Amino acid sequence: MRKQKIKEILWGIGLVAAAVYIVMNQMHLLSFHLGLGTIFWTAVFGILLINSIAGKSIFGMVFSVTFLLIVYAGPLHITKIVPWTLLLAACLVYVGLCLIFAKGWRRDTLFRINHHQNKYDQIWEDGEFKTTGNNFSSRSRDENDRNIVINQRLSEVSRYVHSQNLESVTINSTLGETNVYLDSAKVAGDTVVINLNASMSEVVIYLPLSWRIEDHLAAVFGEVEINGTSTGGGPKVLLQGSSKFGEVTINYV
Repeated sequence: MRKQKIKEILWGIGLVAAAVYIVMNQMHLLSFHLGLGTIFWTAVFGILLINSIAGKSIFGMVFSVTFLLIVYAGPLHITKIVPWTLLLAACLVYVGLCLIFAKGWRRDTLFRINHHQNKYDQIWEDGEFKTTGNNFSSRSRDENDRNIVINQRLSEVSRYVHSQNLESVTINSTLGETNVYLDSAKVAGDTVVINLNASMSEVVIYLPLSWRIEDHLAAVFGEVEINGTSTGGGPKVLLQGSSKFGEVTINYV
């Protein structure tokens, strides 16, 4: 069964369970009661936690648990430390676990297999930078696109850019993981701009060896990691924007 299908099933089970609880709660058939908001966010972050465990995502696991603790701060009597103290602690835990386990948990091999198989996922249509370029979901459409926009929210997506006149790539990623492959793209001029707007997400970008990265990204409670060294001679990649409570990885391939 495809990984995306498993995620859809998990989301479906969670939403159905939430609906059943709401009905039983309104009929006073349960001995305990939760608010509608609590039920909804429990379903959301609970399923994200399961997905993160299945996908070996340290970021997803740490912050899913953190937001569940925020949701249940009252019953757990931890209201004095939410949200900022708990979020700061979560950031420290995330960085610490990355230092200990991240290298062993990276899934580069899996993504490389998917890359050669040319698998495509669907995209979300409500990103913040929709008007700056063209959203795409297939290889044929982006052959001549100069400005590409990739939107992801509450999911894991992989995008393969084949544009032969690339000027900019805008990535909007919220609560999930986004993988962008630029190794088969060609730049229209001497510079390509990567605009990143990431929040509580892991973003992995694959670049050709000749491309030269110039990092102007504002990382808030996160990190930017560059794996490999450019051989030079190619276009300059201007990385700009912001990443909040997340991780950005640049891989030369």
